[in-house]
Amino acid sequence: MIKVSVSYRGSSILHLSITGHAMSAKRGQDLVCASVSSIATGALNALDRMVSKACDLTLVKGEDALIEIKVLENGNHDVQIILQTVLAQLETIENQYSKYIHIAKQEV
Repeated sequence: MIKVSVSYRGSSILHLSITGHAMSAKRGQDLVCASVSSIATGALNALDRMVSKACDLTLVKGEDALIEIKVLENGNHDVQIILQTVLAQLETIENQYSKYIHIAKQEV
């Protein structure tokens, strides 16, 4: 299962991590995993290109896959737009494939 963890304060996302594998199909045919990977990769690329100093980005590939985004500049509007978009996309996938992806939100 893919696990998404989101920490927020008020309406601002402070931390977002994605771990695990969907296992909804054979390797190379898993549309849930491919969708989440595409969303996460796009987010990392956008944050790196547009606001690289506003976030700490981590990507670990392989069996222990991990994508982690730590917000360093909480008031950065561009960061929040990107992260809110990512969250909306992941929630859309969770609504259709809740057996393979779970999003946990925590206010800090």
